[in-house]
Amino acid sequence: MSVKIREKKGYLYLDIYFNGQRVWEALHTALPKDAAGRREVMALAEEIRLKKELQILSGRYQMQDSVKAKLTIGKFTELVASGYDKTAHVTKMAKYLSRYGADVFMSNIDEKYVKGFQSFLQAQNLGAVTVRHYMEAFKMVLGRAVEERIIPENPVDRVKMVKVPESVRPFLTVSEIQALSNTPAQGGELAQECKKAFLLSCFTGLRLGDLRELKWRDIQREPEVHIQKVIHKTGKVLVLPIVPTVWRLLDDGRLHRGDELLFSVLAHSRSEYRAIERWRKAAGIEKKFGFHAARHSFAVMSLEAGGDLYAVSKLLGHGDLKTTSAYLHFVDAQKKRIFDALPELEEHETKAFKREAK
Repeated sequence: MSVKIREKKGYLYLDIYFNGQRVWEALHTALPKDAAGRREVMALAEEIRLKKELQILSGRYQMQDSVKAKLTIGKFTELVASGYDKTAHVTKMAKYLSRYGADVFMSNIDEKYVKGFQSFLQAQNLGAVTVRHYMEAFKMVLGRAVEERIIPENPVDRVKMVKVPESVRPFLTVSEIQALSNTPAQGGELAQECKKAFLLSCFTGLRLGDLRELKWRDIQREPEVHIQKVIHKTGKVLVLPIVPTVWRLLDDGRLHRGDELLFSVLAHSRSEYRAIERWRKAAGIEKKFGFHAARHSFAVMSLEAGGDLYAVSKLLGHGDLKTTSAYLHFVDAQKKRIFDALPELEEHETKAFKREAK
């Protein structure tokens, strides 16, 4: 194992040899011609070299896939987007990326490229919310590249995302959820699983990503039926009871392997929006909503039922109360209870106060 500083055409690189493989990592730093500048830059490069060496020694470093790093950002985005429906943000984002510059190697995608792409999107007469959606999709693509060891880190993490106005989070009322429950899902196995997963989310707050990964071993039946699962996004363990009406929908009376997915069709599909849309129309619900509306509905129903903000935050797996408090805007019933509980003032002034006023 070795980590050395190399110079090539006036730029500095780290020459890393580890587990029989060699890779060069660019420091994106030019070496100044003056002696003082060279000493300063070399000192900084030495700090980076030492940190990289410590990463390797502590087992936190993985060699990047040098073959995949030669893929272009356009080709890699195309591969990721192929698993999604054409209406998905990542699919739409890919079209703008091809116009911006998709022939750049993955190994060369940096903070400057990300900033440039965001500026390009803003110049396309797109709304701030749309730009934000596309940048989140781009972040997801590069996150996948990090997972596959194509790039060492996600450069989007270092870029300030475009601000968007506070959006109205779509949620469903109890009567609308009841209407959906009473409405058969049309469209095969995917539609059936979307219905079950959506209703489960309405009463647990689970994200779509966690529902896709939900396995039968995550369902515990003692002392009562509940989900015990490590949430993918936060890494926290959540214990969530399953209400009897939803459990009757999920329980097919069969024996399942622990590693078997509850929603195997949904887990490998990216077309859930169409199934939800057909189901919504069949139920006679006019307002449009996506899968995440189920999670919003759970939050609002929990708060309206008198749930403590801290407890609801924990159920949702939020990192802080600020995220959960956004739902208080929709809890009119709870606001009314708060005002109804305030003490009433006496209608008439006391005699002592009247004498003092004279």
